[in-house]
Amino acid sequence: MAKAKWRILAVFAGLTLIAAACGDSGGGSQASPTTDSGSDPASPSGTVVFFGYEDSFLPDVLDPFQEATGIKVETPAFADEDETETKLRAGFQSDVVELCAGEAGSMIDAGLLQPIDTSRIDDWDSIFDSVKQGDQVIAENGDVYIVPLQAGPFGIVYLADEVPESVDSYAKLFSPEFPGDIAVSDEPVNTIWDMAMALGYGPEVNQITDEQVTEAVDALSALDTIRTTWSGDGDLVQLFASGEIVAANHATPDIASELQDEGINAVYVAPEEGQILWTCGHGISANAKNLDAAYALINHYLDPQSQLVFAEEYDYLASNSKILDVAPAELIDDLGLDDPGAIDQVTIPEGLPDDEAFWDEEWNRFAG
Repeated sequence: MAKAKWRILAVFAGLTLIAAACGDSGGGSQASPTTDSGSDPASPSGTVVFFGYEDSFLPDVLDPFQEATGIKVETPAFADEDETETKLRAGFQSDVVELCAGEAGSMIDAGLLQPIDTSRIDDWDSIFDSVKQGDQVIAENGDVYIVPLQAGPFGIVYLADEVPESVDSYAKLFSPEFPGDIAVSDEPVNTIWDMAMALGYGPEVNQITDEQVTEAVDALSALDTIRTTWSGDGDLVQLFASGEIVAANHATPDIASELQDEGINAVYVAPEEGQILWTCGHGISANAKNLDAAYALINHYLDPQSQLVFAEEYDYLASNSKILDVAPAELIDDLGLDDPGAIDQVTIPEGLPDDEAFWDEEWNRFAG
């Protein structure tokens, strides 16, 4: 889930782990807030406030922007989308806001975000269609609220030395006969969605009925193989490394990579039922003061050279197809940069159910 795509800082075996866990092109409407940078969008200046996850403030991306434009970037950080919305509702001033598909709906409804004018996004037409399909990237009325920047899949991670056969489906992972303890994501929609797919429902979140949600929670409650829940990538890595679990749902390829770096034979697989594609990017706050600088910063992050930095640093999939012109062939092959929506298996756009409160209530029967 977009809501569950937390990025946290965790230390594992002396390493800093920066975790990630944000269709038709559509035309955004023109927004018109005040700006302190003048009326010429070709020459933005002043200060731009970028409210985002801490791992997005890479010096290799921000420093060249500030040096080339003279724009000062202020970088207040948040921990998750709940904090983002709370602060914006309280009047926190920002220009650019980092958002993930599926988490922006209530902020849009509350008027905390303004539509993106896609004519001011230099490479809008070069963004892969697959990452434009996430909830709230393009609204039903055609307005654009998120410029997609990075993407990646959720699937299964397991320890190959501990599990005799490949775990290539959620049906196998959630089988009562699974040979080992597993951890499930503590975000209700994540795990209910995965179990529902294991039962043959979905695959998109809003195709799952209330009755199927209840059935999925009943199935989770009946499993003796679930040892614990996990709440962040650092937490999950340590559960694997300590030997407490041998597999987990709704995990990302970088979990397996981190474990492999530590000499642990971990494998990421795309479940046969389909893997969910998270998409994150930038929006513009309704109270933005420096609109020209905001667009300049978004265009800089969408630039293929900036996208390459994130691909190399975090193994993120890039939204801009022009990355294929600048990325090494080996990196393109290793990460599957050709198209985030075409990797391994059918990929399902991330989203939230219409009645998320019901999913939360049902989850409490399992998690207490």
